[in-house]
Amino acid sequence: LQNKIRKISREISDNLDIDKIIQICKNVPQLPKVQSKKFKKPTVTVAVALDSSFNFYYHDNLEALRREGAGLKFFSPVADKKIPSCDLIYIGGGFPEVLGQSLERNSTMRKLIKKHAEGGMPIYAECGGLMYLTKSISFSQKKYKMVGLFDAETQMTKKMTLNYTEGRITSNCLISSPSKFRAHEFHYSKIRNLARDAKLVYDLKIGEGIARKKDALTEYNTLASYCHLYFDSAKYAAKLVQNST
Repeated sequence: LQNKIRKISREISDNLDIDKIIQICKNVPQLPKVQSKKFKKPTVTVAVALDSSFNFYYHDNLEALRREGAGLKFFSPVADKKIPSCDLIYIGGGFPEVLGQSLERNSTMRKLIKKHAEGGMPIYAECGGLMYLTKSISFSQKKYKMVGLFDAETQMTKKMTLNYTEGRITSNCLISSPSKFRAHEFHYSKIRNLARDAKLVYDLKIGEGIARKKDALTEYNTLASYCHLYFDSAKYAAKLVQNST
């Protein structure tokens, strides 16, 4: 380790003018203050699943929803028996397989989410949220019942899927009209036994997605994908709020 440190030190000394860098830093003008963006008055309420199973959210995405006029309420698919009164449900990423038994036991929540979806409530889900909305999650030689909104099953794998993704939204959906997008996917699962008539609305140029370089299952007014979108890369937050009114 010490040899590596000395080698790196020599490379820096031979190739960088440290004194010049320090001089430049001392002469940098004061940076302008960043104006905080104002939030619109809340016009819709988004119920966000947040607990030990669902906890991967870009903070910026939640802030983007607030800026566009969404009030956020949080609930636990693991522990709660009710969903807050809302106009949209947002189920983010996480590790639902770890507490698969607890999610299965909370049949009240599973049935309630499915009932809301079948009634047309907008639901947006990413990765762990997608897994939760399938019929089951198989993990460590056990199978746990999930919401069953989508006619598909989730199988945990040892292989990690980690990609930046790039593709196109092919039809109008909860988050966008047809358009190009960039995102990322990170999961240790595969979607199995997918119904032949399943509708997928993301075509991927880069990435794997759910099946055959397609991602984003849609049913009723629900959209669920492996792709994690950054809302400020397009007007995704505005579209979600618009489609929740």
